[in-house]
Amino acid sequence: MSVDTASPRGEFPSIYYTIIRVIDGFSDVTGRLIALSMLFLVVSITYEVVARYFFHAPTIWVYESSYMVNGAAFMLGCGYALFKGAHVRTDIFWEMYSERTKGIIDLVSYIVLFFPTMITMMFISIDDAWTSYELGERSQESVWRVAMWPFRASIPLSALLFMIQGISETLKCWYQIRFGREFEHREKLEV
Repeated sequence: MSVDTASPRGEFPSIYYTIIRVIDGFSDVTGRLIALSMLFLVVSITYEVVARYFFHAPTIWVYESSYMVNGAAFMLGCGYALFKGAHVRTDIFWEMYSERTKGIIDLVSYIVLFFPTMITMMFISIDDAWTSYELGERSQESVWRVAMWPFRASIPLSALLFMIQGISETLKCWYQIRFGREFEHREKLEV
């Protein structure tokens, strides 16, 4: 990525570039690692199908582990999706706005809506995960009765990962407002 820093308003602080690169790299790595959980789903569900239909020996653990892994991966992947620009945006009027206006709207949205919501979600879900751990909460979905606290702990962790990437996106908004162009152009992807 080469970003031109020359501007009549001065340079963008180099520490901001460093923060953006470190956070984006972190989100990219964590997102790819979280995506590996899909391999577990493929293997475990394939095992279940073979065991159930060929050997008439269904498992008691695949159903619960698959919905927990899939749910946790969905939540934990939110920061990666934000990094890739894959979250939903209403584009009806968006393309008519200048780059500075887009940056202002996004910056205000991050500060007023995103961070307060994620902080609230993180604190509420930390309490839920801790309570689940203290009570020894078990799933009621099958006879396996797996412990629920790891699944519940994925929610505050996902909020944290989401907010970390939100810091990078906030700095990118500041860049966009200051220089009137995107920090770097990203094709909006479906992840």
